[in-house]
This record gives sequence, C-alpha cells and structure tokens, in this order.
Amino acid sequence: MSSPNFFRLGVACVAFVISVSSICADEAPELKLGKKGKSLMEETFSGDAVPKGFSVNTGKLRAADGSLRASQLAKDNHIGAFRYRLPVQDVVVQVDFRFDGARTWNIGFDPATGELKKKGHLYSVMITANSWQITEHNDKANPESKSKVLATAKTSFEKGKWYTLVLENKGEQVLVQIAGKEPLKASSPDFKVKKPGLVFRMGGKDDEEVAIDNVKVWELK
Repeated sequence: MSSPNFFRLGVACVAFVISVSSICADEAPELKLGKKGKSLMEETFSGDAVPKGFSVNTGKLRAADGSLRASQLAKDNHIGAFRYRLPVQDVVVQVDFRFDGARTWNIGFDPATGELKKKGHLYSVMITANSWQITEHNDKANPESKSKVLATAKTSFEKGKWYTLVLENKGEQVLVQIAGKEPLKASSPDFKVKKPGLVFRMGGKDDEEVAIDNVKVWELK
C-alpha cells in the first residue's frame, strides 16, 4: 500500500492510523487470455526518487509516500505523459492507481519501430471519474485517420480510492479488468505487434495528480 501506515493483506487492510485518503485496492482479477510467464518488471516505488527507467515526456513525476505521482503542467500545453522502456509483445500489466484530482488517466502502448506503417500510439485504456474505454489510436501521419473507441463502459472511479487494473494483450486480443467493474475487451490486427514499453498519460490542472503503485509486468503465455 502506498501509505506507510497500511499493509495489503489480500483484500483486507490493517490500519495503525486512520486515514480517509488511504484505501486498499481490491484483489487483482484472474487472467482470462492466458497464464503468467516470465516476470519482466516489478516496481513498488519505495524510494524517495522516481525510479530509473521512467522518462517524462510532458508533465511532472514525483515519488511520495511509497507511490509515483503524475500530473499535467499547463505550461506544456499537452496532456501529461511518461513512459517506461520495456520491450514486450504478449504481455500482462498489473498496476494500482488512485485519482488524486486528475480528470483522466491512461495506460497503453506504442508500436515498436518498424512494426506498423503508422505514426503515433497503438492503443490506450482511458479512465475518467465516470467511465473507461479501450481506444485504438489514429495514424498521426494520415490526416484522415481517426481514433476508434473499441470498448467502453459507464462506471465510477472514486477520488482517493485505490483500484487494481489488470491488462492482458495476447495476439490481437486485449482484455482489461478491475474488480467490480464490467471488463473491457477489444481486438485489432495491430495489437499483436511488438511494443517498446509502457505509456502513461494523465490530464488535469498542475496540482491534480494520479498516483500509481505496484506496477508488475509478465510475459503472457
């Protein structure tokens, strides 16, 4: 758990100090598209600095209270974005996240160089306070290309509450699950390509953050 006063024990929390802003995430949903293979990454953000491997494109990153805090900066005139380089293809990503004021939070991938004849992002899971969706992104080199929402559901994501997201990408299939939410499933021939790493984005004012914790990545068999 991000707060030093809490420990995750399955779906339970043991609290030594009561805090309305520190709430445990639910247990991670079971995989549906395959089984976990080799562990590729595990980061708990226990240090005082942003761990090596995370690069900021726009916005601000900081490590605080055992989690990574991300926010947009108005001066950038662009949604906040950061990446973690980790070559993957068929993959499982598990991450805890919490809205601390930010309006939107995305996790997704770009295609590796040379994999597709397109420019820009591959796909993203896009989450707001009242919905989430899987979006296949447009080709930025083609002005007529448009992004496509392949799956969407209305649901609420409370400010200050931790959620555990599990994303599976096997071949052309993508499945995203959060306990208590309607799963999102989508497919595209492009989704099977190699990816250079994780892409995170967030939108909001300068002081509005998304917290992420316990990022884990495995090969998907």
